[in-house]
Amino acid sequence: MFVKNPEYFLAIVKERSISKAADRLYLSQPYLSQYLAKLESNLGVTLLDRSHTPLRLTPAGELFYAYLERQDYLDRQLESDLRTLQSQKPQQLHIGVSTWRGSILLPDILPRFVQFYPEVQVVLHEAPVPQLGNLAASSVTDFCLMHIPSDLTDLSYELVMHERILLIAHRDHPLVRGLESSCDDPLPFGDLRRLEKERLMMLPEDWRLSKLLYNMFSVQSVEPVNILTTTNNTTAINLVAENMGFTFLQESGIRRTPYMDRLSFFTVGEPPLTSPMALVYKKNGFLSPAARTFMNLIKDYYRQFDRGSALTDR
Repeated sequence: MFVKNPEYFLAIVKERSISKAADRLYLSQPYLSQYLAKLESNLGVTLLDRSHTPLRLTPAGELFYAYLERQDYLDRQLESDLRTLQSQKPQQLHIGVSTWRGSILLPDILPRFVQFYPEVQVVLHEAPVPQLGNLAASSVTDFCLMHIPSDLTDLSYELVMHERILLIAHRDHPLVRGLESSCDDPLPFGDLRRLEKERLMMLPEDWRLSKLLYNMFSVQSVEPVNILTTTNNTTAINLVAENMGFTFLQESGIRRTPYMDRLSFFTVGEPPLTSPMALVYKKNGFLSPAARTFMNLIKDYYRQFDRGSALTDR
């Protein structure tokens, strides 16, 4: 659909006033009012509710505004991609992921992706989970693999899976000694109050996984007294492997640990606690064919860990 001078409508929405938009655009107010009236006539809808001051978008106006924003982004993206082709620079794919998850995911995904796009340069942006949403919203990354952000104002997401959270213990710890409970077939741990005096390796309290766990502690009246906080899941599982306490970890991140023979794994909660994982990107942003291929490879890989109807939950 061709829209003449879309920047006029975008300016009106930003200023929430026809007169202020006219000043910004160096146009007369009557001319801009005629432009808006003609635009609404051509579309057959009312875009702005003029009974409010400042102006407010109608539902049709919100839809049209979202379309124009996306079109503007796509135009700029096309210009950038064409310049990249002309300069013969390699196409880049920017992916946001936590340091820990990148270390366990990329060795499985990247070799497969390179078979499809050997010429695309993958740029990894590793950051703490709370920062990943900002990378996506500011278009630093094409997408991020992360928990669903609480603020979706500038973001869209596709749910990948609901992943089990497992309690990990050393096989010789008195609380689990003699129990055969593997990562593939974990037993339920039962009463978490048995962990109150044990050392627990936990991620920071404001991280998504810890929020889920602390909420479960509250529901079950569990009050841990010995918590060691770390930002690195590898640190936590390495300490458990030395029988220094317990930790909680997403199921998909366990497979690459070298200490499987030392560890026991348990589900927690009833039904077992799970955590949603999503692919997050800028709202109305452009996903290149390379980005979409990488995202699909991630979905295929994580399908084995999905403990809910995540892939059909949109």
